[in-house]
Amino acid sequence: MTGPPVTGSPCIIDCDPGIDDTLAILHAMGSDKVDLKAITLTYGNTNIDNVTRNLFTILHVLGKEVCAESLAAYKGPDLERLHRIKTLRPVIAVGASEPLAHKTVYGEDFHGSDGLGHLHLDDPDLAPTDWTEILGLLDPKRMGKELDRAAGKLDSEKLYTLSKRMAHDEILHQLEMAETNTLTLIAVGPLTNLALAYRQDPITFAKCKQVICMGGCIDIPGNVTPMAEFNFHACPTSVHEILQATMNKDPAKAIKLYMLPTDVTQTVSMEASVLKEYITPLQTPLSKFTTKLLGFLFDLLKRRLHYTAMNLHDPLCIGFFIDLEHEADITKVGWQVQERDIRIEVEGTLTRGMLVVDRRKKSTKSAPGCPSLTHAVMKADSDRYMASMLKDVWGVQNYIQ
Repeated sequence: MTGPPVTGSPCIIDCDPGIDDTLAILHAMGSDKVDLKAITLTYGNTNIDNVTRNLFTILHVLGKEVCAESLAAYKGPDLERLHRIKTLRPVIAVGASEPLAHKTVYGEDFHGSDGLGHLHLDDPDLAPTDWTEILGLLDPKRMGKELDRAAGKLDSEKLYTLSKRMAHDEILHQLEMAETNTLTLIAVGPLTNLALAYRQDPITFAKCKQVICMGGCIDIPGNVTPMAEFNFHACPTSVHEILQATMNKDPAKAIKLYMLPTDVTQTVSMEASVLKEYITPLQTPLSKFTTKLLGFLFDLLKRRLHYTAMNLHDPLCIGFFIDLEHEADITKVGWQVQERDIRIEVEGTLTRGMLVVDRRKKSTKSAPGCPSLTHAVMKADSDRYMASMLKDVWGVQNYIQ
């Protein structure tokens, strides 16, 4: 049986895997409404080497899920989903290793020293056996020297295409190849790669249909400092430049930005009981991997914060993208979007990455800084998204909300 043709709305995911980035990638690859053209990588939850290893680990595990032997033995109702994953082959490009103008911070206290909940420490054979060769090939100093030869001979299941370009160049290349206003950029890590791409060629960048990013906090406290969310705190300069791009005086350089702050992403969560009831019993390569991965996070959340659920920060961007592209009225499926003039504190010692919204009714003085036209997503249907993610990632059909 050959796989169904790749359909869905085209996008690029810029990410820093990362536990919740892993779920976002898996959701995008498993949905028939998403055509994942490329995955571009940035530092963030951990350093760029770990992030790169983590992505190839995810794809390696997913390769085991859709290998010929697994497909032959599969008895579930969504065989087409697995065949589609096998034929998708997004381009992989490695990007920024540090912020544009600030000291680098990582999220390893939450995601583990390797970014995947210490899985590489506990299970050193988890990554593909050709991992070190892949990393060497994607090192910017060696970019492309032996890529063509090696890409066809690596041992890992081939669910991807290796790029000779740095991430920001690959983003621009994908936009050059796509029809104007068709390709969406989904950013679930620091926005450094996007800012670099916009700096280099704003007109090509603005060919994107929209940018969807996970980041910031508007009406609630931060999750990395009292005032800031991690992704925006990591590289506030890049956020500032993308916000400015929404109001560029040259229409050919202006972009449309949807922001999913933690105000909405913290309202969509997955209970530990869902992992135990629906995912672990599947006993597939992917379910075993995600049971270890999410088990680490649930244990950490219970121990440190006494939580029994994890917020689906990054994956929710995939759910929003799917509905934005395929629902005639997103408000009817639970989304609420507000136009906001949002600025970001770039230099503050105590407030780096803090979002500033002008809430004044009337004033004779304009707000400081550069204005933006940001579409802030402020409400989502948690149960609806959970059902969608479980189905597209693990093939779960019987989720009871």
